Amino acid sequence: MLENRYKEAIVIKNPTGNYIDGKPELVSYSARAVITDFSRRELDRFGTVKDGRVFLIKSKVLPLPGARIEHKNTVYDLKDIKICRAIDGRIEACRCVVF
Repeated sequence: MLENRYKEAIVIKNPTGNYIDGKPELVSYSARAVITDFSRRELDRFGTVKDGRVFLIKSKVLPLPGARIEHKNTVYDLKDIKICRAIDGRIEACRCVVF
């Protein structure tokens, strides 16, 4: 698909379901990604603008709900995950939105 475009190194931090000192325990996995930025405007009385990023991730381990993504020493909370499949049904990548 975009094999030569996955150049950014990221770390996926998946929750294990356990808590240590009231914080979720996370397991880290390295992965490669294509990253794009976007701005979303919500039409309300405040005219809210939210800046976010879309990570197209190619990894053997997929991010789970509640995961965090670390890129260049910045940690992002995962908001949306969509699986990208090949025509034959294989998982090729996943599209993750963060704010």
